[in-house]
Amino acid sequence: MRIHLTVVALLVALSATSWAQPVRPACRPQEGPDACRTRCEGGSQQSCAVLGIMHLRGEVGDKPDYAEAERLLRRACSAKVALGCGGMGSLYGAIRKDVKRARRMFERACAMGDALSCESLGGLTLGVDRKSRRRPSPADLRKAYGYYRRACNLGSGTACGFAAALIVDGGARGTAKEAFEMFVKACNGGMNVGCRQAVDLLNRDTPESRKLAAGFDASRLSSDLLTQGCKLGDAVACSRLNGSR
Repeated sequence: MRIHLTVVALLVALSATSWAQPVRPACRPQEGPDACRTRCEGGSQQSCAVLGIMHLRGEVGDKPDYAEAERLLRRACSAKVALGCGGMGSLYGAIRKDVKRARRMFERACAMGDALSCESLGGLTLGVDRKSRRRPSPADLRKAYGYYRRACNLGSGTACGFAAALIVDGGARGTAKEAFEMFVKACNGGMNVGCRQAVDLLNRDTPESRKLAAGFDASRLSSDLLTQGCKLGDAVACSRLNGSR
């Protein structure tokens, strides 16, 4: 509900500031579950989310503890921690096989800026009818592109590659320049095939790609991208790089 009285709003803000608790730093997974548990119990909801993910992955004890993971992730999500909501989405989707609830959690986390959740929504949108073997509709493709593009802007290299591929394949509107830039982001973000796909787009025999290539030293840039893809483990990029020598 919007509060239109400036004085009341100011008093509320001052009151919240006066009673605010010190910000507790979140734990990092490499610090181990004990450190995360201590900080979670101390009030760091982000640490609760990290600990919940560790339980989900089976990194605490001998096997995954889905009940404890859900408790911790739900607590963090209720406190508006994006990782908690995204973790709940993974739990519902991968473990509980409840796609509808997974989607709701991913949507909440994506809205809070969690790149992986936005990326997961893109995958759910494209694969929602996988069992019926129906190809995604044009509307599905456009919606998935929106999720991937947001995830790309939030820092997911893999999502950049998926978004670029949707432009190249005609599933979403965009220019060759936009697609190329996202393939390069994917490459720099560790998606090995993105490096090669950037090269393929740069060297396409189309007016748009020729115009794009004219702005670079295309031969050198292609070699650099293939080298990066090869270093990242793309065997095809290695083969093409060796064949050009």
